[in-house]
Amino acid sequence: MALPEFLPPLRDDIDIFPAGPSPLGTPSWRLYDPLRNRFFQIGEAEFQMLAHWHLGSSAAALAALQEAMPLAPDAANLEALLLFLHRHQLLARRERTATAALATLAPPPTRWGSWLLHNYLFLRVPLANPDRFYGWLAPRLAFMFRPGFWIVIAVLGLIGLGQVMMQPDRFFATFSYAFSIEGALWIALSLALLKSTHEVGHGVAAKRQGLRVTRTGVALLVLWPVLYTDVNDIWKLSDWRARLQVSVAGIATELVFAVLATWGWLLLPEGPLQSAMFIIAGTAWVLSLAINLNPFMRFDGYYLLSDLLDYPNLQEAAFGAARSVLRRRIGLAEPPAPHAGLPVWALAGFGFGTALYRLVLFLGIAYFVFISFPPLIGVPLAAVEIGWFIVKPVATEIAAMWPRRAEITRRRRRWYAVGLAGLLLLAVLPWSARVEAPAYLTVAARQNLFVPASAQVRALHVRNGQQVKAGEVVLELASPELANRLVTLEARIREAQARLDKAATNSGTFDQSEVLQQTLAERMVERDSVQAEIARLTVRATRNAVVRDLPAHIVAGRWLRMNEKIATLLPADGASLQAVAYVREADYRRVQSGAPVRFFPDGDPLTVMRGRVRAVGVAASSVAAERALTSLSHGPLPAVQTPAGERLHGAFYAVDVSIEPQRSTPGRTMTGSVRIVSAAHNPLLDRLTGMLATVNAYLGF
Repeated sequence: MALPEFLPPLRDDIDIFPAGPSPLGTPSWRLYDPLRNRFFQIGEAEFQMLAHWHLGSSAAALAALQEAMPLAPDAANLEALLLFLHRHQLLARRERTATAALATLAPPPTRWGSWLLHNYLFLRVPLANPDRFYGWLAPRLAFMFRPGFWIVIAVLGLIGLGQVMMQPDRFFATFSYAFSIEGALWIALSLALLKSTHEVGHGVAAKRQGLRVTRTGVALLVLWPVLYTDVNDIWKLSDWRARLQVSVAGIATELVFAVLATWGWLLLPEGPLQSAMFIIAGTAWVLSLAINLNPFMRFDGYYLLSDLLDYPNLQEAAFGAARSVLRRRIGLAEPPAPHAGLPVWALAGFGFGTALYRLVLFLGIAYFVFISFPPLIGVPLAAVEIGWFIVKPVATEIAAMWPRRAEITRRRRRWYAVGLAGLLLLAVLPWSARVEAPAYLTVAARQNLFVPASAQVRALHVRNGQQVKAGEVVLELASPELANRLVTLEARIREAQARLDKAATNSGTFDQSEVLQQTLAERMVERDSVQAEIARLTVRATRNAVVRDLPAHIVAGRWLRMNEKIATLLPADGASLQAVAYVREADYRRVQSGAPVRFFPDGDPLTVMRGRVRAVGVAASSVAAERALTSLSHGPLPAVQTPAGERLHGAFYAVDVSIEPQRSTPGRTMTGSVRIVSAAHNPLLDRLTGMLATVNAYLGF
């Protein structure tokens, strides 16, 4: 673009205001385009050229600059500025096409599909101009901007958190309330309350700095309504401390609620209101510390970091630095990315961290929409979420680098081929011959035998001190009542069978066959139930044990009451150890009885206990016998709180393990993990197969 003789005028609506020193310490200004609500940062040279723009001609502006500045910009600098203004359409046009050209300044219309992809989880509906409201509210909340107020809040917060840490049992007892339906509703209400007050905090702080707050409305955060406030004018503040105060006001408001709700939980008596205070406090702490202060999302944490570093467009610069580092590491002849004020490694590290966080975030969102919506909606949304926000950026970067693949040396390409082949083999070949699972270890408990039903002793087969084997008969009982019921039922079954046979051969009673068949089936079920009760009267040992505490009055012919104690069975080899592991559905078929096992106690990496698999559960366990293993107690097994109690989330099978005798027997139950020797398999392929099976079951195929 050649430098014209006369300078075209700037648009009348463009505003210029100071922005404070740049990262290099030089003065800077910002150009504000109100039509697109965009800010452009310029340096001192650009500002001086714009200050002399009214002279009209290029020669007059350059001459005036030579007189005003020791190191005045030259024609090349003026040409670059003119090109910048032209490219961003900040120049006024006087020809007939001016109106049409100005219309193009507005962002191009977004296709509804693209808009929906970016906004279906967070929709904004503007409702009103709240500037007058915040002008009325700001002076009434002036006390919240005084140091004394925040000193009191900080002291109360520290004391409150200390009190919570001193009451872990009470904390976890209330924590389970969050997993109920009522608790989930309170979380949703707390989220709406805190997000709304968060936005009010921004609005009040912006108004105190003299900014206009021109727009507020309702935002649908995952279809849940919350308040939002537009404070984009924050970039008009030249002092970074003022910008910092507006940016941190939302988080500060949430922390006030967190502290007050924490004390509400501590002081209120047990009940729904105390549980509600717990939910509000927990949501506020998590929302403030884990989400809003997160610099990897474009929330308050990112803008706080950008203001503290005084680095505008930090994320874009970080992505550029990360892209440059990645390409140079691959072997492309990529020039270093600009990094004014910050080292390249810091910018690239922030870029890679943001990319990794986005990967986890979008996978989580995809999983959320997958399970939250019906399959007809959830599956396409999850697929589009992964394809648009994860696969598409990766594919775009690969497409940009692919034409330049010749820049990579042949030796480096061979190493890449070897690495790729290794990853493929690692993904498909079986390379693991073990199954790992969480487990707990305990001393094999003594077993008390009880009378299953009121009955008469027929025969006693053991005595005190005698060793018995698993399955061996300890006591035979007889119940004349059950025997008589069995005889009666057998007779009634024969009668029903005879009537059925007769009805089948007689045309007059043939229509009664279906009723007679139902009667016969009911009597046979009743007979099977009585036979099972009679079988229970034969009491057997469930393990190899020694008989103890056998009463002297248990002799043949003696009547015993139901639940009366018969004897105690102690482990035959003294205090033996047993472990119970919970393996995933994808792994339990590979676990065989007799397989070698190693148990690793938590907190003791040097101790290893060996044993063998004794039995594998035939059905999935809905509960864990040791609560410390569940996620509700910070354990590895996912669990949820239901009205019926704590339940495991997913299919886990209990595996009983016999542990070899140890020099010292633990005096308490220990949690840990086990490694079970199994057939060779590929854990990555197994996990993928399990995920596909879950999707298949969810879809109902």
